[in-house]
Amino acid sequence: MKHADFLIVGGSAAGTTAAEVIRSLEADSSIIVVTDEPHEEYSRVLLPQYVTHKVERENIFLKKADWYREKLIELIKLTRVTKLSAKEHKVTLESGEEIQYGKLLIAVGGFPLKLSVPGDDLENIHYLRTLEDADKFIESSKKGKKGVIVGGGLVSLDFAEGMRANGVEEVTILVREPYYWFGKLDRDSSRIIKSVLEKNGVAIAEGEEVDHFEGLGKVSKVVTKSQKSFDCDVVGVGIGIKSDFSWLEGSGIKIDRAIVTNEYLETSIEDIYAAGDCAQFHDVIFEREHIMGNWANATSQGAAVAKTMVGQRTVFESASFYSDTFFECKYSFIGVVDDNFADKIISRGSVESGKMTRIFIKTIGSVMIIVGATVINNPANVAPLTSIIKKKVDFSAYKEKFVDLSFDLNDIL
Repeated sequence: MKHADFLIVGGSAAGTTAAEVIRSLEADSSIIVVTDEPHEEYSRVLLPQYVTHKVERENIFLKKADWYREKLIELIKLTRVTKLSAKEHKVTLESGEEIQYGKLLIAVGGFPLKLSVPGDDLENIHYLRTLEDADKFIESSKKGKKGVIVGGGLVSLDFAEGMRANGVEEVTILVREPYYWFGKLDRDSSRIIKSVLEKNGVAIAEGEEVDHFEGLGKVSKVVTKSQKSFDCDVVGVGIGIKSDFSWLEGSGIKIDRAIVTNEYLETSIEDIYAAGDCAQFHDVIFEREHIMGNWANATSQGAAVAKTMVGQRTVFESASFYSDTFFECKYSFIGVVDDNFADKIISRGSVESGKMTRIFIKTIGSVMIIVGATVINNPANVAPLTSIIKKKVDFSAYKEKFVDLSFDLNDIL
């Protein structure tokens, strides 16, 4: 039986960062990282740039095999963990091999939700999570003329730009909601997103839910529940992700929407921790349970939990942040952008200008603070809003000034 002082299940952002930080603090401890991928760590956030040919394939990789050898970190690739025996401090791999651990970090990330409808096994229906997914998507797109994308979130934007960059002439996004990114954006913000897509040859069909796919071997048509049909050569599906917790059954670990942790990313069981997409942690900034599902936050969590695992207990305290571009549009999500959490939402900008910033305000105790913001094509707003959120600045004296575009948000700091 193998033994590791520190065992990490998951070899992406949170897991690899944790391994690196642990090694910097513990020169002699044994570290094993188990990943179901065939590669060393690579950047998932660069996959959209890879499918649009903005970066070369080799530039996606963040770590080489030599790095693991030099750091004395054992990387076990193409392997899944099938069982956790928490009382015995061991896990079982799909090969039947067992690994004894001193401390365990669960950083499994997530996998794409599959669209389960008739015809979902046809060729050229793609998901975008791994490097292999990206390779297959590029190959299909280069041979296709018509593309359909299912889902109204950030992955759909990656698919749209990827299809157009690889020569797909007609692209349509199907969203079952009333408008694109419903639940994250208001209708005006969504109209800006829609305008950018349409200018770049991408149409949006709202209120359309897939009923089934048709085709002989390869997908050739998407039929919706309203009986509309869309011809296609390639399909991209982005309807969310979830983590695989089946191997944790019977372990005693508390799981809600994800693995429940405290502010130190400690689970309900001693010596077991969770970080990244699979962690539902106690957010000390806003005093709520929170899941941060993106690369930057996973990296920050990996660094924080590594310190706690070696005995330097470190609170994970960070305002969630995600920023990206598609075509000529830049967008950011900062902090908690939940209508149900905020007391009030104030907008700054207009559809006509193609710029919109929305701030989510909540009164906690006697202080009115900004808890989150969505920013579209207003990059100058991002840094000051991030600082305002992190510092919990009292916003009450500025709420009337915010809508004035001449008002400098830096004046709040």
